[in-house]
Amino acid sequence: MAEEIGKIALTAINNGAHYNFMLAVVQKAKADAKVYGKVKAQVDELFAAVTKENKELVLSRKSELSDIISEADRQRDAFFRGYRSGVKSFRAFPASAQKTAAEKLWQHIVDYGIDPKMQLDRETGLLTNFIEDLTGKLASQVGLLGLRPFVDKMKMTNDQVRTALTNRDTEHSAVIPGALKASRIKTDEAYLALVKRVNAYAEIEGEGDYRIFIIYVNEQIKRFKQEVLPMKKKAADKKLLAKLIPVFETEQGLTAGSLSFSGHTASIDGTILYLFYIDGNSLNFIWAKIDRDKLVKVNYLAGPGEPGGVN
Repeated sequence: MAEEIGKIALTAINNGAHYNFMLAVVQKAKADAKVYGKVKAQVDELFAAVTKENKELVLSRKSELSDIISEADRQRDAFFRGYRSGVKSFRAFPASAQKTAAEKLWQHIVDYGIDPKMQLDRETGLLTNFIEDLTGKLASQVGLLGLRPFVDKMKMTNDQVRTALTNRDTEHSAVIPGALKASRIKTDEAYLALVKRVNAYAEIEGEGDYRIFIIYVNEQIKRFKQEVLPMKKKAADKKLLAKLIPVFETEQGLTAGSLSFSGHTASIDGTILYLFYIDGNSLNFIWAKIDRDKLVKVNYLAGPGEPGGVN
């Protein structure tokens, strides 16, 4: 069977990411002479739809809140880097309580994998959970290293970003009601028509002329699934896990409140596994799955060096 363009939940992508995805696809299609020559009508239709969507998106984005978000994001990134540098410097201490605390906090940083350059909504969500850990189960280690001022400033600026994003979304929803949504629907229809035609030609004629384009689009789909789409699902997962953890702790003979979701997941045969730390220790962990509205322990190890894996 010929390689073909995969599927992506277009309606689950936020407005900005949706436009960026569609723009990348249509630009690649126009630049690929073989693809454009074969499916010109579909590419031109998608280009027109993306252009219209962009006009609606620009109108919906005109807000002074964008400047507030940009400045708060710049500040929180600086505080995060300052905190990270502080933890890193204490790791150079000789064997001591400070060094032990620094190693634990450094592992926490590694586990979250936060990059100030990552997609804005994703960074905001990760930092919210990251800071909750630093002011909760890791508060004593943070205090021992004197890094609480960085954490407080990180929280303040991250809250500013989150609030401004929410307010901007509310503001946008009142601008030209339904116009952007209607444009997105048209764009999705044009995109799906293009994908259907390319996949059909690849099946009938062989993928040779279309392979580069198919691989490119699939790489975009993969990236968006990894970097953009997980945010909504992770927020829902965290809420559900919070409800299921107390019963699971009892079943595992653990102290109430000792188990926390690490933010990491894995997949086996389509089943999502969740990594939990015991007492905040990344070396003392349990993998579990959700089965019939309850957590069930799973015997699983991630790869060497990965969270929840072999050291």
